[in-house]
Formats: sequence, structure tokens, C-alpha cells
Amino acid sequence: MKSSPVPPNTAPKLSTEKVKHQKNDDSRITPEMRQAAEGLESTFTSEMVKAMRGTVEENEFSLHNSASDIYQGMLDQEYADISAKGNSLGLSQQIIDYWLRTQPQSK
Repeated sequence: MKSSPVPPNTAPKLSTEKVKHQKNDDSRITPEMRQAAEGLESTFTSEMVKAMRGTVEENEFSLHNSASDIYQGMLDQEYADISAKGNSLGLSQQIIDYWLRTQPQSK
């Protein structure tokens, strides 16, 4: 069974705009809360990348020494920080939503 090609004018357009979460304008979200959530997301992402790198087998072309390991760790951490600030995974917003749900409601 053949599928028909999608006409160019009906193909979905990719947007470079960030998708903003609905609760970003919530007055209960403090800059410290946002920074802490981004820090948690960054740490999680960094550990995930570290675990992923550990699954790659070394071969005769691998150039591993202590300096390259340090550099790779620093680079991975920087990527994780950038990812968290850009809300790429959305974990920081999920963390904030959880914190807001678990706060006692003031009367």
C-alpha cells in the first residue's frame, strides 16, 4: 500500500519560538524557585548524559585520558545548563508545578 505524499502547503511548519508554559506568569513562582528547578533539571540532564556516555564501547580510535574526561564532563555540564535554562526537557516546569501543588493554600 502506497502512501500519498503530503502537499507542501499542508505540511506542518516548524516554529523556532519557545513554547511558554501557561503558569509562567504565576505570582507564586519566585526567581529562586525557578533557579532551583533549573538546577535540578541541569543535574538530572548531566547525570543522564554521563550514563549514556558510559554505554559507548571504546575501540582503538578512542582517545581517552584524564584531561579529555575532565573536558568532556565540563562540556556535558554546560550542555545540561543550557538545556535547563531553555526548558528543553520541561522538567523544571514540572518541578515547579509539583511544588505549587504541594504548597498549602493560603486563605
